[in-house]
Amino acid sequence: MKIFNIGLVGYGKMGRVFAKEIKINKRFRLKKILRGEQARKNPECIKKFFKLKDIDIYIITSPVSTHFKYLKNAYAANKDIIIEKPLVENQTQLKKLIKLNKNFKRKILIHHNDVLNFEKFKIKKKFGNFSKIKKIEMIFGKKEKKNSYIKPHFDWLPHPLSIIFNIFGKPKKFKILSYSRKRKNTLILENLNLSFNIKNFKIFVMFSNSFTKPHKKVIVYKDSKKQTYNGYSLKNQRTVKILLEKYYYSRYINDVKKNINTYKSLFQIDKKLTL
Repeated sequence: MKIFNIGLVGYGKMGRVFAKEIKINKRFRLKKILRGEQARKNPECIKKFFKLKDIDIYIITSPVSTHFKYLKNAYAANKDIIIEKPLVENQTQLKKLIKLNKNFKRKILIHHNDVLNFEKFKIKKKFGNFSKIKKIEMIFGKKEKKNSYIKPHFDWLPHPLSIIFNIFGKPKKFKILSYSRKRKNTLILENLNLSFNIKNFKIFVMFSNSFTKPHKKVIVYKDSKKQTYNGYSLKNQRTVKILLEKYYYSRYINDVKKNINTYKSLFQIDKKLTL
């Protein structure tokens, strides 16, 4: 059995989740961790980290502001890549990444956890014939007691957008129905409502980081019935495990190519919200 050696970038919340899952998975071995503080104090260690010969996969879990920097190094090293969402920070970085990715022959996977759940638990099959769908509602967010985001929507929108583009198809257009933003002490609180036209039905997306209870729901209305996917249910909390299995069993996958429109849409929405 092939054991894959991992170089982990970042050791915050998601870095620790990956490290824990790698530890209990016999197919993977955590060889080296590049921590944020270490990289800031000694930028030269970044070059050394990405020149390690015995690394098979670089897993990037650092803040999105550092993603493009680390992605460039991982591409140059010609190693497989797993990266947290959001993929990159802005449209300029996305354009540069598309060029880097054009002739990239290695695997690159994005941790879009709800898309992974749709694939793993056959929720797409459960929802059945999309032609009978009347509408879809997506409700995302939770009450945040603290955050460090300047734009909370930017961290959350990849969840519904990746589902829309990967599962239901490319929207004909989108519309911002309402948006509010206010500062409360050190918190930035946002409420956002969007609509997307998909074929013969509409998708409504609601985001708020001031809910009383956490929400990560996809509600599909078909005829007089409805079906619900709950991203916070216990069975849907092991997406790092699913992602590593997907990496292990897939001969080749390039999530950047699959998600170009997801991130183009993210930056279009972000631009309209921040004008």
